[in-house]
Amino acid sequence: MTGREIAKQILETRKGEQYFIKWWRKENDFIDFELIDTFIKNARTDEEFTGYELLSMEQLWEIARSLDPDRLSRQTTDGQQSIAWQQKRDDGTTVDRVCPFTPDSLISIVDVLTKGNYVD
Repeated sequence: MTGREIAKQILETRKGEQYFIKWWRKENDFIDFELIDTFIKNARTDEEFTGYELLSMEQLWEIARSLDPDRLSRQTTDGQQSIAWQQKRDDGTTVDRVCPFTPDSLISIVDVLTKGNYVD
């Protein structure tokens, strides 16, 4: 199916708690994650996909935790959830980060952790 076909299906079936799309191509060499709104905005008819799945915040959080379980945690301060992340840099050092528990923050963390090479 094409990117435009998937975008049309998403618009017809998306539930309110779904913020992310997990998609893969025929080659099946990797899986990618995107914000649904970004995927729809960039969907083209000349892109071919084998499949996709829509994910909620909790589902993507579980994927992120599986990628770096010792360095990611959630915390609540003044009723607001955030992500505490000890980000390991390429030079071996770590940086302590606290990010809001939002779709934008979560997808950014997953992008850094997978470096575009997520295999399910």
